[in-house]
Amino acid sequence: MPEGPSILFLKNKIQRYKGKTVSEASGYNEMDKSKMTNNKLLDIETYGKNLLFVFKDFFVGVHLGLFGSMLVNKRKKVNASFAMHFGDSEINFYVAKTKLYEGKPSDIFNFKTDILKKEFDPEFILEELKTKHDNEMIGDVLMDQNLFAGVGNIIRIEALYHAKIHPESLVKQIPEKKLIFLLKMIIDYGEEFLNLLKTDTVKESALVYGKKVCPKDKSELLVEEMGKIKRKTYVCLKCQKLFK
Repeated sequence: MPEGPSILFLKNKIQRYKGKTVSEASGYNEMDKSKMTNNKLLDIETYGKNLLFVFKDFFVGVHLGLFGSMLVNKRKKVNASFAMHFGDSEINFYVAKTKLYEGKPSDIFNFKTDILKKEFDPEFILEELKTKHDNEMIGDVLMDQNLFAGVGNIIRIEALYHAKIHPESLVKQIPEKKLIFLLKMIIDYGEEFLNLLKTDTVKESALVYGKKVCPKDKSELLVEEMGKIKRKTYVCLKCQKLFK
């Protein structure tokens, strides 16, 4: 599944369409696309794992699932789930969920929770963790898109390794300094992820994701599905402390 940096990377590839008029919107999804026809695309934004196409009084959110993809001026043999046409140019989405929202993105989404936005607020997140998620495992909480918009499994695993925290640690047992450091690692690795996408070396450059051995102490990594989310997780039992 694409993570926040992947969506921002896609956004950067289609910036040339800002300010252009949509000649037609198509696709087999059930969203009413008529509102976009002959309407100018004012901006392209992101929120977590959502790509947002902003018009005057509304915007369209596109969420790519596990097998979702975007093609510019190219088509697959199957029909697109959503497409926007700009005269002789087009953007096609496959295996994507879409939704039309009235208003602007900041009316709907809390940008304080988006790890790649300048509005991301670590103090707000820290307070939410302590007051609403204190009895949960940190590995589960990091995948909550209402709190960590844009975090996917790779960012989750790499940030926890950098912060030396075991994913099954209970939030309330993790020292505040550790949580603050974890938030910094999430932001830092999110930016690194984005840069690595330019050379298609995200998985290759990961320290523990997809690996078998800890790069620091050379011990074998624990690889199993953990927590309620049941996502494949990579943990070094020597480097990452379990707070429980």
